[in-house]
Amino acid sequence: MPRMTLDGKTALVTGGARRVGRAIVEELARAGCRVVIHHASSDAEAAALASALATGDYTPLVIRADLRDRQAARTLVDAAVAATGKLDILVNSAAGYARTPLSTMSDDVWDEMQALNVAAPMRLMREAARAGVSAIVNLVDVAAWQPWASWSAYATSKAALLHLSRCLALELAPRTRVNCIAPGTVIFPDDWDAARRALQLQKIPLQHEGSPADVARVARFLCENEFLTGVCMPVDGGAGLR
Repeated sequence: MPRMTLDGKTALVTGGARRVGRAIVEELARAGCRVVIHHASSDAEAAALASALATGDYTPLVIRADLRDRQAARTLVDAAVAATGKLDILVNSAAGYARTPLSTMSDDVWDEMQALNVAAPMRLMREAARAGVSAIVNLVDVAAWQPWASWSAYATSKAALLHLSRCLALELAPRTRVNCIAPGTVIFPDDWDAARRALQLQKIPLQHEGSPADVARVARFLCENEFLTGVCMPVDGGAGLR
């Protein structure tokens, strides 16, 4: 399978200061990418990560932006190109996540899920395509095809992003490849206690949680392999089989 060499490529990762986004930044940096780290409010974590990944000729660019702002996508892409001269890879990892029972769901929460999880990635992909990006990886979720009661706003937004990605894989070919990753339980929410975590693990055929690094390795794989577009790779320990 043809392989894109990542050494010297520029990669913009949204939500890149924490959790899964951070692992993707670290993995792409190890592959030789010049990473650009977007974050919404994690100033200290983003700065520390950039410092840790600095090399003799490049210190990762850190950009704080609210992706709900319609101008943020162009600002991010233009800054990445200004700093490195190009944009080769876009990873849309930033997302909103909220429990939304229908009886209490507000229009504002619904709109925010769509704004962060669909509209912002769309605008970033549009701007990245304008800049000549080669590979786009969007993080969706197993919720994109598995209905989750009381999480309809989030699940619907991820389903929309998955279908948008498949549409753009056709539209942007052959210049740009667009793929997705659907993580399952790769990192628990901070407020989950041991009992809730154990219950979740029972739903996973492999009987253990994954890690952000598992997702990061798949992101790298999708960036490197040039005969893959329009695919969605689950990283879920088999949970999607049930």
